[in-house]
Amino acid sequence: MSVETLPLLLKELRLASLLPHWEALAEKAREQHWPMERYLAELCQLELSSREQKRLQRGLKEATLPIGKYLDTYDFNEVEGLSKEQVWHLAEHAQWLKTGDNILLFGASGLGKTHIAAGLGYRLVEQGHRVKFMSASLLVQQLQKAKEELRLSEALVKLDKFAVLILDDLGYVQKSTEETSVLFELIAHRYERHSLIITSNQSFEDWDKLFSDTVMTVAAIDRLIHHAKILQCKGESYRRKEAQNKLN
Repeated sequence: MSVETLPLLLKELRLASLLPHWEALAEKAREQHWPMERYLAELCQLELSSREQKRLQRGLKEATLPIGKYLDTYDFNEVEGLSKEQVWHLAEHAQWLKTGDNILLFGASGLGKTHIAAGLGYRLVEQGHRVKFMSASLLVQQLQKAKEELRLSEALVKLDKFAVLILDDLGYVQKSTEETSVLFELIAHRYERHSLIITSNQSFEDWDKLFSDTVMTVAAIDRLIHHAKILQCKGESYRRKEAQNKLN
């Protein structure tokens, strides 16, 4: 078989990412007297690296995470009550996903809850987990529309493909029977199956402002905290600090 057919064979085998590299790598192999096995191993490594990069790009596009909010750019020194070691442990050791554990981030506005949630999301995507970041209000509105169209169950099942749903700013969900109902159904549907990361500027004692029914409030909290890591951010808003520093 002629070597000229190799590009066609690579395309047919869906190894097109090797097309720009195989000739240069073959020349290097001849110059350095590589055995055939070494050349083949190098080609395989190139293909694996290409596939991993494409997977990461797909995962990040799908996740819709806020740009630039990585854990290594978060200043833990500006926030009280938050353990850097605990957050990084959750990011690097994702066994909690297997049991559908949740991460609940509480604190006042401007303390970086969204930054931490997104940073966790980035690390999980890098590790191969499917993640989706959305404002809680937007997701609830979408689920409410699905319920009106009698396809809420279908919408909830579609979300099962994500190992983690990041719901940002839960405290801004409108207190209405329709919205709180679908929010509860989402929490109940994912309970002990798939994980949620939730940020909220309202602590549990204020969640009666989210749910119109006390029984529903208690049931939602009970399901969320049964398998949960609760992270409390305290301190002065660093957004406010930055604004003050600019004025000084």
